Amino acid sequence: MRVRSMQAGPIMQMPAFPVLFFAPVYVPRALLQGWIHGVATIKPMTRVIEAGRGFVAGTSTEVLAAFVTAAALGLLFSIWAFRGLRRAEAAG
Repeated sequence: MRVRSMQAGPIMQMPAFPVLFFAPVYVPRALLQGWIHGVATIKPMTRVIEAGRGFVAGTSTEVLAAFVTAAALGLLFSIWAFRGLRRAEAAG
């Protein structure tokens, strides 16, 4: 909506890479070492991913923090999307 071009489709995939790479998606945070452990610790999506992993494994890890983070990110991205939609509609 913001770029107004179908060629922008691959650009939309670019933000997904850092979210997956810098969060403990494929490896639990306890197994990460070095700078990547520090980055994964401060990322908000880490809580959400670890809570999902905990639900599958049968252990609870920071569930309240994960739900609050997911709700806050959902609200933030919804506001951003609706503002972009309004601008696109106004531009015609």
